[in-house]
Amino acid sequence: MFSRIKILAALLALTVFLGCNEKKKDEEGTESEIKIENTNVKPKAPRPEKAAATNFTGDGVWVSKKYTDKLLATKSPKKSQDATPITMMILPNALHKDATVVLEFHEGGTGKLVKKNNGYEIQSKKEDGPSHAFQYVKGGLKTKNDEFIKLKFKGNKNDYKVAEQLLFAGKYDLDGKQVEFTPNGKVTGLDSFSYYSVLIDYYDAGMQVDQIRLGKSYEDSELYGFKFKNDKLLIYELKCTDGDGKYCNVVKYGKRLYKLEKKN
Repeated sequence: MFSRIKILAALLALTVFLGCNEKKKDEEGTESEIKIENTNVKPKAPRPEKAAATNFTGDGVWVSKKYTDKLLATKSPKKSQDATPITMMILPNALHKDATVVLEFHEGGTGKLVKKNNGYEIQSKKEDGPSHAFQYVKGGLKTKNDEFIKLKFKGNKNDYKVAEQLLFAGKYDLDGKQVEFTPNGKVTGLDSFSYYSVLIDYYDAGMQVDQIRLGKSYEDSELYGFKFKNDKLLIYELKCTDGDGKYCNVVKYGKRLYKLEKKN
């Protein structure tokens, strides 16, 4: 009888011990789950990166040196238009922004300016579009086949004042009277004209001679012909030889209106 009581007591103690141990395991398991839930916190989203600035003063209009050299040699935008396929690049002030590549001043396309290898690249937005690589060297841009110089005056979209800055800008003498053409398209001393714009795209009808727009504004202006002879600037009326009164397909120089001598 005594032995049976001892066995029952031992079984009771073992049952209590095992129950306490299971409770401890349950408590430990509960604490472990709480810890996991507390650490499951979503990280804060990173702040968007700012567009990286280029390491050169790229923002502005860059013109082909081949075009510039031919323009200064011929003093004719019409004769210089086909000097090179890429005549101009308009660059942004930071990477990953839109840049424009202009082909012969007649057409072009836009792409993103990116850093690549030791230089830069304008990557076309079209999958099959071309990319244009260049390097910045001693204040200028260099491509595989050309160099580009930066114009001082940026101008406006579709009117970048290329020939105005490279060819026309300066002071002239008109029969003892001073006339000045500024790089940004202003003219003083030439009758009532205050605005001028030099055409650089001649791939169209009625573009057989070099032309300049003169007036008080773009809306209030007319086209005239011009040519340089050494330091003499000659401005002519335009004469249409093939047209219907509204559109002119062929023009030539008409009556000469002004003969100006460039001073600087």
